[in-house]
Amino acid sequence: MTQSQTQQAFIIEIGETQAGLVNRRSDERFFTFISASSAFRALEGLRFATPNAAEIAARQLAASQRRPVLRLAS
Repeated sequence: MTQSQTQQAFIIEIGETQAGLVNRRSDERFFTFISASSAFRALEGLRFATPNAAEIAARQLAASQRRPVLRLAS
């Protein structure tokens, strides 16, 4: 495999959920997100400078999808 064909890939997990992975070839500057769950499909194809930036975006998306718990006054 030549240098131009090497790749870097990192799995992005939120808790015990695999959100997806980011991947880049050595000739690319950014990591591309590939979703592993429909809950993270909004990130599909987005490009990130680092795997950590992709993880932060996945965490923010997961947090925004949580429904607030309604508590009734007793």
